Amino acid sequence: MTRIQVVLNLILPSGVSVLDRILNGGLHTGIFTHVYGDAASGKTTLALQFVKNAHRLNLGTIYVNSENTSPIERLEQMTAQPFSEIQGMVKILAPKGFNEQGALIDDLELYLREDTKLVIIDTLTRYYRLELEDKKTNYERHRELNRQAGVLKGLARNHKVAVLVLNQVRAQIKGMDDFEPVAKNILDYWSDYTIKLRVARGPGERIIKRIMPEGEFSDGRLYLIKSGLSPDKPHEKE
Repeated sequence: MTRIQVVLNLILPSGVSVLDRILNGGLHTGIFTHVYGDAASGKTTLALQFVKNAHRLNLGTIYVNSENTSPIERLEQMTAQPFSEIQGMVKILAPKGFNEQGALIDDLELYLREDTKLVIIDTLTRYYRLELEDKKTNYERHRELNRQAGVLKGLARNHKVAVLVLNQVRAQIKGMDDFEPVAKNILDYWSDYTIKLRVARGPGERIIKRIMPEGEFSDGRLYLIKSGLSPDKPHEKE
């Protein structure tokens, strides 16, 4: 019984020491990880860092892309490979609206293969925000977002995959330098890990902090570089 548990419950490292330390080794299968940050904070690069390392470890990824831009060009840059050489291990799905996103999330288990260990949603709340209108519509969308997050949590637990959900932010009243995630109550309820990314002052510099669970080694500093994320300043790396 113990041996089966070791096989099924994996930790997928990013290969970036600071990030893996904050995540207690990396993304855990069976776990829902929520990452939020302001625009250009590096959320997609963080996600692709795990895609890159999953591919290196011969593990498959399902990437649900709800953003305007495709992650393929950035993934090619980070892996230094054309997408045609890695697409066998990386399945990218692109819903066209919030309801289609929900239907796709419902069907994600149909896309899982034996080697699939990572599911990424980039971002879960984009279409949700676009469709907010009046009180009735907002309630329906709020309920549907909660349902989608619950399905993803069930997928993580039942199929032993790591689920990484990226999220947008909204400014808080107490100041423009701080922010909180969109649909905070919903994401707080379903998340096992919550990570905050923030743009810092230096070139490519980002501050990363683990909000949940609390504990030691919860924050650090990362830098955006051509190959992804690095704990070192670009001029120290190159």
